Amino acid sequence: MFEAPKRRVDRVFIHCSASDMRFHDPMHEVEDEGQKMLAEITRWHLKRGFDGVGYHYLINKSGSIIAGRDREKAPAAQKGHNTGTIAIMVHGLSDFSASSMTALTEFCGQINEAYSGRISFHGHCEVSWKACPVFNYRKVLSLDRFGRMP
Repeated sequence: MFEAPKRRVDRVFIHCSASDMRFHDPMHEVEDEGQKMLAEITRWHLKRGFDGVGYHYLINKSGSIIAGRDREKAPAAQKGHNTGTIAIMVHGLSDFSASSMTALTEFCGQINEAYSGRISFHGHCEVSWKACPVFNYRKVLSLDRFGRMP
């Protein structure tokens, strides 16, 4: 369940991991897959000079939502556009699961409800040259032309 941070937030940015790398270890439970994904993406971000994982929430292929960066901190996810935002990453590059898309839709619905519909949703590609996320987030979230959910 989403809990709004105390800081001002007016936009949510959707990202993808740009990797279909599997983080699942068949010897462990699904929750371990999420923690392994978080650890690996944190390692990627530290290597790029970030002070930890840049995303507030990560959604794995099984549809689990993993808490990342402290929601009270601005993300390190959309250079020049981090203030007043929440960053969500969906694991995948060309292989996005139905479970992860359902989780994204439901979680964004919770965020939208927490802000009484006064928040907008955007793809990283709207503020970057990157084609991120590489799925049709507008269609998945049923966004209007202003990035608002119904």
